[in-house]
Amino acid sequence: MKPFCQRGGALLVAMVMIFMLSIMGVSVMRSSTLEKRMAINAIQTSTTFQAAESAANLALNRPANLNVAHSAGSHKPVVLAIDEVHLDIGLESRSTLEWVGSGVAPGFSLGEGTAGFEGLYYVATGVSAIDAVRSQSTVEQGAYRVVPAAN
Repeated sequence: MKPFCQRGGALLVAMVMIFMLSIMGVSVMRSSTLEKRMAINAIQTSTTFQAAESAANLALNRPANLNVAHSAGSHKPVVLAIDEVHLDIGLESRSTLEWVGSGVAPGFSLGEGTAGFEGLYYVATGVSAIDAVRSQSTVEQGAYRVVPAAN
């Protein structure tokens, strides 16, 4: 029997297949890294949004804060708190509250029957950031407070 003379065709096909599989592997690794970054970014954005919303709610939920903002005067924001919520990730939040004016108490048609009441209108702004990753969220929330009218 005569031995067959091999020219390396099978070796060439195997090497092309290995090359294609390596390219596919590198592509999958890059896309999974990108997906991981996108997921982390979404988590950090959600975290800063929730902290900013909490800061705005905190400003509005304390009557003493409303009194301080009203005393400061119209359209003069009062910085209420700067809070380092999670030192481990560098999350900081702050809230400002401003009194934007007064008017007819909501719920009364064109001021009819509101001789003894007025509405004080406020805007609370909560800002939260994680500086290390440059993620920041801002939430503005309006509120009114019905009080006895100032004569």
